[in-house]
Amino acid sequence: MLRLAALLASLHVASSDDHSCAAGLTMDVYANGASTDPVRVELDGGHCGTMAAFEAAVSRAACGDPAACHVRDGAGRRVRKCSQLSRSSADFGVQPPGVARAYGVRRDMRFVFATEHVGFVRYLPHLGNMTLTTLAERPRLFALDGFMSGDDADALVADALAIEDDEHKLMQSSTGAKGYHVSSIRTSENAWVKDTATATKLKKKAFEMLGFDSYDEQMADGVQVLRYNNSNGYVAHKDFLSRPADVDAKAMEPSLGGANRMATVFLYLTDVAQGGQTVFPKAERPANAAALPGVEARDVDEKIAALRDAMEVQTWEPKLVGQCYSKLAVRPARASAILFYSQRPDGTLDDYATHGGCPVLDGTKWAANLWVWNKAMPFGSSRFGDKGDGKSGDKNPQSVDVTFSTQLDAVEIFWKEVKMGDVAVGVPFNVNSFPGHGFTARRRGRILEEFTVGKHGNA
Repeated sequence: MLRLAALLASLHVASSDDHSCAAGLTMDVYANGASTDPVRVELDGGHCGTMAAFEAAVSRAACGDPAACHVRDGAGRRVRKCSQLSRSSADFGVQPPGVARAYGVRRDMRFVFATEHVGFVRYLPHLGNMTLTTLAERPRLFALDGFMSGDDADALVADALAIEDDEHKLMQSSTGAKGYHVSSIRTSENAWVKDTATATKLKKKAFEMLGFDSYDEQMADGVQVLRYNNSNGYVAHKDFLSRPADVDAKAMEPSLGGANRMATVFLYLTDVAQGGQTVFPKAERPANAAALPGVEARDVDEKIAALRDAMEVQTWEPKLVGQCYSKLAVRPARASAILFYSQRPDGTLDDYATHGGCPVLDGTKWAANLWVWNKAMPFGSSRFGDKGDGKSGDKNPQSVDVTFSTQLDAVEIFWKEVKMGDVAVGVPFNVNSFPGHGFTARRRGRILEEFTVGKHGNA
């Protein structure tokens, strides 16, 4: 892919005078996340000169009210003046060529990137020439180029291996007398990395990329670093959490003003020889898959079938392997990343964001989840024992760490009626909790067991 710096050399860089908007501005106003049906708005020089008039015109066109929306450009940047929008439209690749585009975002919602069409490449010049390539419109899925470096990928792996507390660290499987050498034994681990320099940098970068005005730790789970060895996969699941039956509907329903996981930035920290894709089983593989960065374009051939058949598999894994080579799936590559939304622009939760981790057929896969919420978590951080009192980073001294493991596949862990995570054979699930909290383990909707957390994390 050509980089922005090389392309800018041949472009005219406009001066600020070129964007004074003294004669007015013609713009197309889109609803949040929309790629079609804009409203053409023309402002004369007088109206274009004031922030209030500009914002009111966009808000009226996108939201039907002059005060209901704030304004963003195609890169997610906040725009308050005609001149800002005019300049941003001239930035290479921020929007398709043509009339300046403004996006009206309801004040109680978050900006969501427009997809335009599968294969569209959008540049984010304010983030070091990062690009988003549209891989799917449903779910809203993008390949990220330039989100992190190879050094960042290596640092996250090192951060995970350096964790010493018994519940959150990666249990190391190694061979050899010196250094760290991953074993080929069928095992999978995860670790929660919260406040290392690399994790903090990437979390803040994700917030900026997604169009947040500032970073808030209460809207970010810790970075979950994962290691999958031969034959490990992860059954298809959703990243957003279910609403408890005894909690008001607004608490975790973003379309009603509540909070939930909005977007996932999934980071690939190593190359994988075969397998290990992230698959979206509800989405069809696009016709131009071979031209899209990282998208799996092959069917199951004899070699892949032989690797699959040689695995010690759970009941769901053979089916998942088939989906990994027939549905929309993204291959892992070191220092690459994808972004997908669990919420639609109106805040409704998107079942099409269901995804799974394809079994690793050959090699080892290191990856990481970075989850971003649309608002502060309604019950504090479930991962690190924050009090939930509005003070980010507070640690309750009574908190304990709990690990769930199972000999069954597709087991879900719930706190009240909130799904906290999944656990499978060889894939334990860790959660930070408090004495007296109750959890249930469920499989296919049936409660298998109930747990009450004791003083030392025993249940």
